[in-house]
Amino acid sequence: MELSRLQVFLAVMDSRNFARAADLVGISQPAISKNIKKLEDHLDVKLFERGRHGAEPTKYAQAIEQRAKLLLTESRLIQGEVEALRDSHKGQLMIGGAPPFMPKILPEALYLFRRRWPDVHINIDHGLSPNLFPALERGEFDFIVSLPPAQLLHSELTSIELMYKHEQRLVIRRDHPLSETDHISLEQLAEYPWIVTRGLGNWKKISSAFLMAGLEPPKIAAETSSDTLTKAMITQDNYICALNNNIFALEEKNGILIGISHPSLFEPRQAYITYRRRSPLSAPARNMIEIIKNSIKQSIGDDSKNGQSPRLQ
Repeated sequence: MELSRLQVFLAVMDSRNFARAADLVGISQPAISKNIKKLEDHLDVKLFERGRHGAEPTKYAQAIEQRAKLLLTESRLIQGEVEALRDSHKGQLMIGGAPPFMPKILPEALYLFRRRWPDVHINIDHGLSPNLFPALERGEFDFIVSLPPAQLLHSELTSIELMYKHEQRLVIRRDHPLSETDHISLEQLAEYPWIVTRGLGNWKKISSAFLMAGLEPPKIAAETSSDTLTKAMITQDNYICALNNNIFALEEKNGILIGISHPSLFEPRQAYITYRRRSPLSAPARNMIEIIKNSIKQSIGDDSKNGQSPRLQ
């Protein structure tokens, strides 16, 4: 089976149209039709029903789409691995990261990696864990650093647990009425309006904690996906919001915002490295994973010697 025909097949799947697929691939429409016909003959099934509305995939096309993507991905990885072996200091590395872990785990590891392999091209993208796992399965990343993958894992994926936990905290402004309170109760938190950050997936859990305590969940003043807007609103009024530590680290350092841990609302979240089970990791990916694990151990060890809480917590 020629890989070029799989590329044509995926172009038709994406566009649902032979003419648009021709534009995507850069060949003529008759050539698209010819390649699809040969692929159908090879598989002995019909892949598309052509009509006024374009090319509608059959159940066979839908069944093989994911495998076709994986085959093309493996082809790219094979080429990259050969190039890396030809010159051990070159190659490429594609990493996905969930927002809570990128500022702490990756910067130090990237620094150490590039000191040794400066010519490896590194591409890093971030996103929420539910979006990262499908992208990993499609071969868009060598591995991802994310939240616990238990309910999201496909049989194609496997994970490594890291010695790193991240905790969300409540954020208030410096002169908030609760800023001088040592032990803040849920009753006190319910008295003030909250800002909900879309995408972090924490409001349902927060609301449940209040309901289980026999309290009405706090009133929502605003719901937004903008961290910048969230922090600006918090500095202007007595709002409360749940944020990842890295989002307000600078404002906390400068004494503008205050972060409050609250065990009844948040539990530390474990970090994992996840990769495709059946695809051998490239040399750059293996090296980066080892550097990540070692840098975390080193950081925790240094803090323990100094009698401090681990910086990565």
